[in-house]
Amino acid sequence: MSAPTKPAASGPTKRGKLPLILGLVVLLAGGGGGGYFWWSRQQALKAAEAAAKAGDKKATAGHGDEAAGGEAHGDESSHEGGEEAAGGLVPLDTFTVNLADTDAPRFLRTNVQLVIDATEEEVKHLEEEKVPVVRARAAVLELLTQQTSQVINTPEGKAELKSQIKKSTAKLLHHKVTDVLFSDFVIQF
Repeated sequence: MSAPTKPAASGPTKRGKLPLILGLVVLLAGGGGGGYFWWSRQQALKAAEAAAKAGDKKATAGHGDEAAGGEAHGDESSHEGGEEAAGGLVPLDTFTVNLADTDAPRFLRTNVQLVIDATEEEVKHLEEEKVPVVRARAAVLELLTQQTSQVINTPEGKAELKSQIKKSTAKLLHHKVTDVLFSDFVIQF
């Protein structure tokens, strides 16, 4: 005598599964993105450590150049005994920018880190202050967006870009930038 309510019961179960599925998709996407970020950060740190070790070997091998009448590693340097070779590392993280190519839209993805003539304490102070590092990041971003793929795809173009980055960021960080490290450098053609 009473009517079965079977169709009414199936409606809420479909609605209950949709948010669960969407939640799982968002969770998996967030986990994948976070995992990629962590992995790329670890790769950048390994590359920076390898570059710093290579720099230490070069500094040790060329230590006698100054005594032989060679030029010092920088006129702004007041450090002695190879401390400049160790330097501090200022990560500027990953940049993804549109290049200035006019024939086709192209972009560059790169991870930039600066080796500066500073102690660990001075680097921590820079990172805590944040404004100089953000200004340096903005200067690098501006330089990258002015580049064309044809120029920065050559070793000479990368060397010139590093030189420009050194000059512009040294002024903003108030420290000599001794090296610019690219741990990723991908140009989309």
